[in-house]
Amino acid sequence: MPELPDLEVIRENLAARLLGRAVTAAAVRRPGLVQAGAADLSPLLGRTLRDLTRRGKYLLFHFDTDHTLLVHLMRYGWLWHGPSRYEVTKATTLVLSFNDGTDLRLIEPGTPQIAAVWLVSDLSQAEPLAKLGPEPLAPEFTLAAFAQALGGKRRILKKALTDQSIVAGIGNAYADEILFWARLSPFRYVHTLTPEELERLWRAIPETLRWAIGEIKARAGTNLFDKEIRDFLFVHGRAGAPCRVCGTPIGEVLLENQRTNYCPRCQSVSLR
Repeated sequence: MPELPDLEVIRENLAARLLGRAVTAAAVRRPGLVQAGAADLSPLLGRTLRDLTRRGKYLLFHFDTDHTLLVHLMRYGWLWHGPSRYEVTKATTLVLSFNDGTDLRLIEPGTPQIAAVWLVSDLSQAEPLAKLGPEPLAPEFTLAAFAQALGGKRRILKKALTDQSIVAGIGNAYADEILFWARLSPFRYVHTLTPEELERLWRAIPETLRWAIGEIKARAGTNLFDKEIRDFLFVHGRAGAPCRVCGTPIGEVLLENQRTNYCPRCQSVSLR
């Protein structure tokens, strides 16, 4: 599933290609894809894309009539941009054609197909965004705001970091990386953190995400990608491989059908 660093690079690369282009056609190819607004996305016809932003794991396409298209790729979705003349595949669930002869296509090769889009005219009323916590790269993500969002919850750190109402945009992979760089066990409970550990975790969140954005951008360049680029990560997806810091084999535990990777030495479990 794309997470904040992946989506930031996709957003930047798409903005360079599409800003200022007008929609000439819209084809919704899967019933239920559009969660709010006109099911055929017809209000976008003739409208110009003015901005492309991100909120949590949502990409926000802002058009010149105050309409915004929210796109969530969910687990398997990815975005393709190229000449309209190329054949549309069976896995394509949305096609937006632009006046420069190109298409933006939402492709869902896996099953179930669960990507979703919302067409809204008032972002303040956009139901998916109302549930999101603070943006970890925004100036408003202060230590005090983070501490308040956590609120001494009796939850393990891994699950707290992937809770979108606490911090927006972090998923399974980057929760592992953040906890590695914070030198905290994913199995620690939030309410056991000392003030020093809490600050360490807070600092590790934006630092890790910005580092990842840079690594992905260096590999992807101006291209889009259909698989997450994660060869640079230190723990996630590296079960059994030596830790790149201490050499200890990376551990793996399944939590609610999601793998959690960590270094047993660098992130030793505290009994506090």
